[in-house]
Amino acid sequence: MFNLALICGGPSQERGISLNSARSVLDHVRQPGVAIHPFYVDPHGGFHQLSTAQLYSNTPSDFDFKLGQHGQALTEAAFIQALKACDLVFPAIHGTYGEDGTLQALLEQHHIPFIGSPSATCQQMFAKNKANQVLAERGFATAPCLVITQANLAQAPALLATFCTTHHLQQLVVKPAAGGSSIGVKLVDSPTAALAQVQYLFDHGIDSTCLVEPYLQGQEFTVIVLQDAAGAPVALVPTEIEIDRGALFDYRRKYLPTCNTQYHTPPRFAEATVAHIQQYAEDLFRQFGMRDVARLDGWVTTEGKLLFTDFNPISGMEQNSFIFQQGSRVGFTHASLLQHIINSACRRYGLPPLPTPAANT
Repeated sequence: MFNLALICGGPSQERGISLNSARSVLDHVRQPGVAIHPFYVDPHGGFHQLSTAQLYSNTPSDFDFKLGQHGQALTEAAFIQALKACDLVFPAIHGTYGEDGTLQALLEQHHIPFIGSPSATCQQMFAKNKANQVLAERGFATAPCLVITQANLAQAPALLATFCTTHHLQQLVVKPAAGGSSIGVKLVDSPTAALAQVQYLFDHGIDSTCLVEPYLQGQEFTVIVLQDAAGAPVALVPTEIEIDRGALFDYRRKYLPTCNTQYHTPPRFAEATVAHIQQYAEDLFRQFGMRDVARLDGWVTTEGKLLFTDFNPISGMEQNSFIFQQGSRVGFTHASLLQHIINSACRRYGLPPLPTPAANT
């Protein structure tokens, strides 16, 4: 029996997406010979062991409401002990704690095998200002970026004015440095509005570091990168994100009903552009030391420049997520794609592979 620990929840606003991702893993990986053991990290950092039935609670609020009745609270020591009793850990926490390296560092500290990138890589990928610095140091193109912290907030009006003048900017994007790819992101049309959004992010505890960037002109895309049986990164067919001008691909348009966003897989780009995106993504996967799977977001600008702007150590795994859209283009089912990712980690730790999933999954 292969015992897979599945960790979901977390303190970020993407907690509901995490629960949906965990349900997908449960739906498509659970089979004879595979036992899945769900664990939950609550918004306050507490640990809980769940029944598989508990994962199907209706909403995050409903989930927490029933937690005391259906979940078993664990100390950190008991949480670690339970994870050690499993063969492998599947982290499915999006945003803070799950993608910033905190959970990965805890697993590494206790020598627990897990899927995905190591803690040091997650720390670099998740914090956008750190990722931009790594990109620039290694010769990759980056968009202009102004970093505003609570320490330099008093100088922010002057910094914003200079930034806009230097780069001839009329529209700006404000985003938390370490808040995922869609939470707290806002398009503004003046330095004053940018400063107000920065203050909002600080006041609401979303992040203590904010980035101000140009509103890029061009076409947005996202691409999934997997590792093959030899450990080499392989970029899947990218997805072009078509969205009305004057709008951002934020949490509202990514996860809630909308009429102004469409996905194109494969993208409506020239073949040479698609090949460039895939090669660039594979290079970044290697440069950052990513493992097993990652999702990389970027732009093809109107000038034809290729820019990568966001790196996601843990891709969303809802039923219609990009990872499954792109995987289907190369013959993966939901089950076989998840099995591929799990087996990638199994090879690294010298574990036996999962049983082949049934044909109807």
